[in-house]
Amino acid sequence: MILGTMSLEEKQSKFEHAVIGIALEKLGKILKENRTEGRVEINGDQMYVSFMEFDAKPMHDLLAEKHESYIDVHYLIEGEETIGWSSQREDVDAVKAYDSEQDYALYEPASDEVLLHLKPGMYAVFFPNDIHRPGMGHSGKIKKAVVKVHVGLFA
Repeated sequence: MILGTMSLEEKQSKFEHAVIGIALEKLGKILKENRTEGRVEINGDQMYVSFMEFDAKPMHDLLAEKHESYIDVHYLIEGEETIGWSSQREDVDAVKAYDSEQDYALYEPASDEVLLHLKPGMYAVFFPNDIHRPGMGHSGKIKKAVVKVHVGLFA
C-alpha cells in the first residue's frame, strides 16, 4: 500500500515503480479535463480510470475487498474519505469468494484494520495483497477516481 499526494508526486515518483508513476501522470492529465462519472481508457483493459461520485457510508455498512488482477489507485477529488486497510493473511477467509470475472473477493474488516483518512488531492495504491475498504465517512459526497492497473504491466 502506498499513500501520497499528487502535489508531491514529482518528488515521490523516483521511489515508486514506473507503472505507478505512469498511472498517476495519466490521471493528472485526465483530471484537467474535469471528468464526470464513468470509465476513461488509458491503455484498454491494461489501465483505465473509473470516475465516481457517491455518499459516504458508515463503517459498519461496508465490507472490505481485494483484487488479484488489478492494482487500485484511489484518488480523492472532493469530500473526505476513510479507507480501511489490512494486509492479506492466511488466517483470513473471504465472506464472498474471489470472482475472477469481476476481480474481487469480499472480507469482514480486520480487527487490526488501519484507517486511512484521505482529503482531496491524496491517493492510495492498493496491491493484490492489500485488503481495503473504501467509501467510508461520516456524511457527505465523495468524488473520486480509481485507476485500475493490470498486474501484467509489472512483469
